[in-house]
Amino acid sequence: MMSMEQFEQKRQFVTRELSRCIAAAYEGVSRLEYKYHDGGEESVIIRFDNGYIKTENVTGDSLHAIMIDVLRALVEV
Repeated sequence: MMSMEQFEQKRQFVTRELSRCIAAAYEGVSRLEYKYHDGGEESVIIRFDNGYIKTENVTGDSLHAIMIDVLRALVEV
């Protein structure tokens, strides 16, 4: 189970720092969102300007691992 502090740290990293960086580096990406689901699953939602949405599973990831998973997901788009 994730603490509220861990949740907030991941949420802020994804929605602020990582989102700004990815949106600047990848044309068409508008923003990233972090979601914590019932059952403990974590995901990053990648939103594109054209309305396309890609969801990446980041359950149990460190901040560094979240960044790598998001970058890998964008290579596949």
